[in-house]
Amino acid sequence: MQSPSYAIGQAVFIRTDTPDYAEETIPFKSLDELVRICATPREHLTLDKVMMYSMVEGEPHALMLSFLSSSKGQQPGMPLLQAQESE
Repeated sequence: MQSPSYAIGQAVFIRTDTPDYAEETIPFKSLDELVRICATPREHLTLDKVMMYSMVEGEPHALMLSFLSSSKGQQPGMPLLQAQESE
């Protein structure tokens, strides 16, 4: 599936190196790009929320997701499942 030529949302980070905790936004064009943005460690930035945009019946809508976390590596629980199968 091709990514659109426009941003479908933005990841919002909080700067931890400024006294006012300014926001820094990074737009994304696909869910794959969103995952890469959120899972990449960024010095002095903490992921705060994700906003996604859509047109519903010709009217713009936005969805904001807060209280997020991301991880990189093996899926949680996989070593436990493999250990149980070998017993």
